[in-house]
Amino acid sequence: MDAGIYSAIDANINRALEGMRVCEDILRFVIRNAALSAKLKETRHEFAEAVKRYSQIDLLYGRDVESDSQKFYDAKSEKNRDSLIDLAKSNSHRAMESMRTIEEFYKFLHPGIDENPFQKIRFMLYALEKEMISILLRQDKHRRFNKSLYAILDSSYVRNDEYAKMAERLIKGGASVIQLRMKNYSTGKVLERAKEVSHVCRENDVLFIVNDYPDITILSGADGVHLGQEDLPVMEARRILPPDKIIGVSTHSMEQAMSALQYEPDYIALGPIFETGTKNNILLDGIGEDVLKELIKITEIPIVAIGGLCPEKMAGFKDLGCSCGALVSYLYKENKIEKNCRMVLNCLKA
Repeated sequence: MDAGIYSAIDANINRALEGMRVCEDILRFVIRNAALSAKLKETRHEFAEAVKRYSQIDLLYGRDVESDSQKFYDAKSEKNRDSLIDLAKSNSHRAMESMRTIEEFYKFLHPGIDENPFQKIRFMLYALEKEMISILLRQDKHRRFNKSLYAILDSSYVRNDEYAKMAERLIKGGASVIQLRMKNYSTGKVLERAKEVSHVCRENDVLFIVNDYPDITILSGADGVHLGQEDLPVMEARRILPPDKIIGVSTHSMEQAMSALQYEPDYIALGPIFETGTKNNILLDGIGEDVLKELIKITEIPIVAIGGLCPEKMAGFKDLGCSCGALVSYLYKENKIEKNCRMVLNCLKA
């Protein structure tokens, strides 16, 4: 058999392994997504096992680094990596393209064989790339939760014609994330207000989250959706939303938080941390700061504390490791929006 064929196969085996390893390290050390990194590692090992179907002696015999005139040639686009997404895409495509070459030569060397393991691995890489790039697209939004005020624009406190104006005041006070929460309104009315608030948030480089509605999230150009325990499951919402949209989930206990983590939301809101009231003047017991501290220790994703928060009660948040708080009623107290926001931020950034 022509040594050149095995030279091509050997080169592409190395390229595929190298590309997968770079992506695996991005997932493991940069994104710190253990589950997806493990999937890619398993795929890489499955590929290494499949490669044994080729004669290792023939592969070594075909390797001829010295005579490869293009080994040090890089196209202009290969000389730089403009972003982590560019780095990930370049290496995932290197692995997938190499896999196709290996797959085609396998057909040539093993005519009539129905099972081609490299085809299966190539499609696995396609799926893994989608997951990886989707996470990277949302990663910058994750960083916005660090030492951030998550302000809830709630219909109980905002007049119908003042949503945009109130969003501007919250932003002026220092809010980094704004959620629109309009209970018992028609979807048409929610969409109308969501578009107004979305525009304000984009103009000020602030994250905008829509409560409950993945469809309105898309139509308004929001950055993400927040889901309650009775809303659409995270995995179903992920199927609807574009890959750059983030998904947050409300949880009210460690058990609910642990269950939510299985479906890889972008952030978890945990609460009520302290005793708080509802619109029906019913008091809800707080789950306590210890639960918050425990959850922060076991996950890398942003954890948003919510429920009964005010500067006096948030004095110890730094020791808990909590750097993001979501507030409603306190922010609107005495209509001192900007001042109240700054008081909360002082606690989060202490």
